[in-house]
Amino acid sequence: MQDTDSNASTDSRGRRGEERAWAAHMAGLRASYHRHLAQHPDRRDSRIEALLDPQVVDQPANWRNWEIPNEIEILLVQMKLGADLEVALDSAFLTAEKIAVPTFAVLAKRRDAQANDEAKQALLAKLLRDTHNRYAARRSERAERARVAKRMTYLGFGLTGVIIGVFLILGTGWFAVAVEKMPFTDLVKYNLIVTTFFGFLGAYLSRLIAFQNTAVSLSVDDLENGYSWHFLMVRLLVGGLSSVILYFVISGHLIGGELFPAPANGATGGFGDLWTKHDGPGMPYEGPSANFAKLIVWCFIAGFSERFLPDSLSALEAKSRS
Repeated sequence: MQDTDSNASTDSRGRRGEERAWAAHMAGLRASYHRHLAQHPDRRDSRIEALLDPQVVDQPANWRNWEIPNEIEILLVQMKLGADLEVALDSAFLTAEKIAVPTFAVLAKRRDAQANDEAKQALLAKLLRDTHNRYAARRSERAERARVAKRMTYLGFGLTGVIIGVFLILGTGWFAVAVEKMPFTDLVKYNLIVTTFFGFLGAYLSRLIAFQNTAVSLSVDDLENGYSWHFLMVRLLVGGLSSVILYFVISGHLIGGELFPAPANGATGGFGDLWTKHDGPGMPYEGPSANFAKLIVWCFIAGFSERFLPDSLSALEAKSRS
């Protein structure tokens, strides 16, 4: 319930911020319209006045309806002439460049200082419409990024909770007693379960880092396709399966060296004690054995890097042919 209230509070703050921005923009458009009327009293526009009517502006349902100020801005274009029109074009092009309107470069080439006011008004109206569309896309992207961030947070806390639970169990006396009575083959199976989970964790971290580094530049389609629950589950599945294959590759002595765990029993597999007491210099503590820690790290890497396992298997295939 507390999480729900917190999310509702965050959404409420976001809405209030957008409503304040909407109100400020409407106030600016109202001032601009009145300034034009002061200069040209005979050029009243009933459509603009209808949209600026208090019954529209003071209606809470309209406070985030950007179609209203967008329409007023387009209608105001017809009231701009001469120097005012040039200033409006300059401002519109600066804004379009700042927010990366896709058609900015094309429209900038079509700008002609010698063109008549009608042609300049048409250019400004087109630029404003494209700018409005870009702002709408940015609002959608912002909302989708927030949803993805929430999704990644929930998934991360879930995986972290599992790993904390696993190591709490590993560190209890009950587990130590159970391991003493456990057949060695069951212990190998336990290795496989833990390392598979770390493959999931590696896959999750790779997506989390990718989201952190690229979220600002991703479109709504990219966010929906790349970070939907289904895609995330597929990515975790690939990471988990990659860690399983790597586990057997290491168990089979197909790759090795100082950086890799050395199986304790070459004939039957296994990596020795999972949890051991370290009595080296300093305070003694219990933790993963060196072999088990290495195995976890490499299975994590297999889940994290989409190319590590395929490249390793390709190298083994080439070696088998030589």
